Amino acid sequence: MSEFIALAGMGGTASMVPAGRRSHPGTAVHCEIRPLASCDGIAAEWADLAARAIEPNPFLDPGFALTAAQHLVSFRDVALMLLWQGEAERQPRRLIGLVPFRRRQRLFAAEALDEFADPRLFNGTPLIDSTFMAPALSALLRAWRREAGPTAGLTFPAVDPAGPFAAALIRIARRHGFVADWQGLGMPGPQLADMAVVAEARTALEAQGTLRLEKPSTLADRRDAVEMLLALEASGRRGQTGRATLQDIREAAFLRSMTRSLSRQKLCRIALLMLDERPIAAALTLGRAPTNWLYLAAGDDSLAPAEPLALLLAMMNKAAPARQIRLAGGLRIFGAESDGFGTLRLSHRRAGTPADLAARIQRRIGQSLFRTRSDQPATQADR
Repeated sequence: MSEFIALAGMGGTASMVPAGRRSHPGTAVHCEIRPLASCDGIAAEWADLAARAIEPNPFLDPGFALTAAQHLVSFRDVALMLLWQGEAERQPRRLIGLVPFRRRQRLFAAEALDEFADPRLFNGTPLIDSTFMAPALSALLRAWRREAGPTAGLTFPAVDPAGPFAAALIRIARRHGFVADWQGLGMPGPQLADMAVVAEARTALEAQGTLRLEKPSTLADRRDAVEMLLALEASGRRGQTGRATLQDIREAAFLRSMTRSLSRQKLCRIALLMLDERPIAAALTLGRAPTNWLYLAAGDDSLAPAEPLALLLAMMNKAAPARQIRLAGGLRIFGAESDGFGTLRLSHRRAGTPADLAARIQRRIGQSLFRTRSDQPATQADR
């Protein structure tokens, strides 16, 4: 475990912090790097941080991430950088930051950390305590330098450029000698059916039966609705091309387990468009108001000309107009256009100098020749 000292309760807002949560000058921020799969023991502290984060992110909720580590191969080499305020031996301590990385094995060298991105993570924003944002981000940058080198760059994929996390990180990173730039902004918006066409399709469907929007509220009803969604997806084009969720045992098990876990925390919703007693479209969203993420959706392909999925999304938007529905990339389905989310890159000002390049080469040669005892992987008991 690496320890860094940072001051919390900085700025004019300190007096507004509840006494039980207020930090004091000199409070230590400890950085711990732990495999994702072994973090189930801190699920309560993790969930508490997720509720306090400066930007809520259901994809880094323990109900999503721990379930992914259990079922999906791509999450098995993920490690979490945990930022704790307070010492491990003294309780209570407070989790004020959580950042995912990928553990990368190197030949004849110590294990390294690298950026982690996965297509299932529509939002890559780390969990940072909104009250102690400055000390948490400062500790994160110091820990990264210790792990990756004094001039190593750092990348955060799928981040909102207009969000408070990006603004705070860029400001604090400048103090640590980093410069920031963005990649992947300006993605094209989603192509939805014209609302006039959707209205005509609704009229045609209503001629065949009664249309209604259903939003299951109990855990059992949501579980059944998830199965309807999976069946709709498998019966369509994705199923015909072998890409349906039900055709991947691990993916289907993850989806079922994840939705059950997030439903208990009211972080998962599913909507059904029913034609009489027949489901003709379904949409699974993650997150709390004001933002929901459209994680999986499907419509009845036999009714494709009637655009049942577009109609379902339009009815969801009408029922809750204040709730934004976003796609992967952060793009809104309805409302004002935006550039979506992008990749925030932090690079050090000295990263390209000859002296720095020589130091990096020397460090890599040293790492490739031997591994010190402190570089040996920690055992479960050590953790």
